[in-house]
Amino acid sequence: MRKNRVLAILTALLLLTFLVPSLNVKGESSKNITVPSGTVNVRQGPGLTFPVITKISSGENYEVAGEDGDWYKIHTSSGEGWVANWLVSASSSEEQTETALSRGKGTITGSSVRVRTGPGTDFQIVGKLKKGTAVSIIETSGTWVSIASKEYNGWISADFITAGVKEKEKKKEKQQSSSGKTGTITGNHINLRSAPSLNGGVLGKLGKNEIVSVISEEEGWVQIQAENTAGWVSHQYIQINGDKKKQKHDAVAKITADELIVHETPSLLGKVIGVVHSGKTFPILDELGNMTKIKISDSKSGWVMNWFTVRENVKAQTPKKADFKNSTAEIIHDGTSIRKSPDTDAAIVKRAHTGETYKILDVKKNWCKIQLSSGKTAYVAGWVISIKGSMQQIEKEGIEKYLTGKTIVLDPGHGGRDNGTTGMRGTLEKNLTLRTALLVSAKLRAAGANVILTRSNDTYIPLTSRVATSHIHNADAFVSMHYDSTHDELVSGLTTYYYHDYQKQLAMALNSSLQSSLQVKNRGWRVGDYHVIRENKRAAALIELGYLSNPAEEVMITSDSYQETLAQSIYTGLARYFK
Repeated sequence: MRKNRVLAILTALLLLTFLVPSLNVKGESSKNITVPSGTVNVRQGPGLTFPVITKISSGENYEVAGEDGDWYKIHTSSGEGWVANWLVSASSSEEQTETALSRGKGTITGSSVRVRTGPGTDFQIVGKLKKGTAVSIIETSGTWVSIASKEYNGWISADFITAGVKEKEKKKEKQQSSSGKTGTITGNHINLRSAPSLNGGVLGKLGKNEIVSVISEEEGWVQIQAENTAGWVSHQYIQINGDKKKQKHDAVAKITADELIVHETPSLLGKVIGVVHSGKTFPILDELGNMTKIKISDSKSGWVMNWFTVRENVKAQTPKKADFKNSTAEIIHDGTSIRKSPDTDAAIVKRAHTGETYKILDVKKNWCKIQLSSGKTAYVAGWVISIKGSMQQIEKEGIEKYLTGKTIVLDPGHGGRDNGTTGMRGTLEKNLTLRTALLVSAKLRAAGANVILTRSNDTYIPLTSRVATSHIHNADAFVSMHYDSTHDELVSGLTTYYYHDYQKQLAMALNSSLQSSLQVKNRGWRVGDYHVIRENKRAAALIELGYLSNPAEEVMITSDSYQETLAQSIYTGLARYFK
């Protein structure tokens, strides 16, 4: 065992040697530590032999004053002391700055940043944003950020955005807010949100007939100034200068239960005010926990359990198609095929070279009809060129079409009093499975899938309830996520399990996608006698996504890059299964 431990540590060091060159080299930044759970001893010196001077508790945060081997020096109310680095979570000030991206305003830092319909490179591009563009930050998912701008709503890479807005953008907003345009709030206790989305944080409440200054408008949302606070309200709750147009809702809830009780408040103990029936759809006004507020009529709204609803019409705002007559096609690859008709099997009339440009005459099935120098016309695939002018870029149809409308239950293993396994560095399996599931969920929802999580926080959920969730929602796929452990610290890799023959195809699709994307040992797919798949009457698979008992693998699988690749692989595997 001692020999195995030495080999494991050497393996971890070797892995870190390869990882370090890929990191961005930045200036020094301070480091902070947080206690992930329970209590941690603070000792007089950097070692287990030193006496304990105090204890720090779950959620407490301290700045690191120094380091000595595996120990951090911190300042507490009881004085200066040392804590073991394997018992706490550390983050740099830069990482803490990045958390600000989860809310408020941001500025685009790249020269031509692609906006996609979902958090991943497989999603369609809806447009590009210029450097310096101010946006509202709606939410984050791993290395992706959901934003809203005047041009587009969608997702961008976190590498190309910074928190806050430039001074000139602030002045522009101030000029807009002082334009004299006002609005009247039409409902009671209306949420003022930090971003134009139901995911935006609630900044406060607005009362009926309250007069506010209007800053700007986006699809379904209005940015307003209320006293000293700027924020967003749903367009349906504000009347702007006598505007009588019917307002649009950006999301609706379709009822899946035969009869679903409507409550006055977001609680099952709330007063019952009505019943809605299967197949009916209602605009979504708000969401809180497992409850969704729906608009039943112009004068009536209430709360229903979201377990028995399907969220529809939730997608990024697509820009209006611009006039292609003002645009040109620029060749970006030598030897690009120019064809006689809009089809990959059509005859090639010429090979174009990098830098050549052609006038776009029409667009058919994602192919651009162009005019050649001879005056004749031909076609080039829109997704292999760069379009200059007012027309939006054409992208080849993505795999998200196979996921749209599918009901997928994601099951983050363990939770609450059940920690699952614990890694050599203190990683709790229950926290890591939830982190992975939330990343996968964001991608699936962006593709139009109906995603149900068996848990969305640190809660204990019995195995029977997890299976019941799959059956109640008539899941098209059920994926349970876990991380493995064994006494042998050298064992590594991922394994995909199924139990019934009707589950095998799902397990194979997921395992194949993971194998093609992740540079870790793949232990294949096999039958596994696990409750959540054995008792499941739906297509179901359980994935062990790596070994926390292997110190080298624990470092790798807890990294942001691995988690992003992992989530993308599960997303792609599900799409291939439904294809």
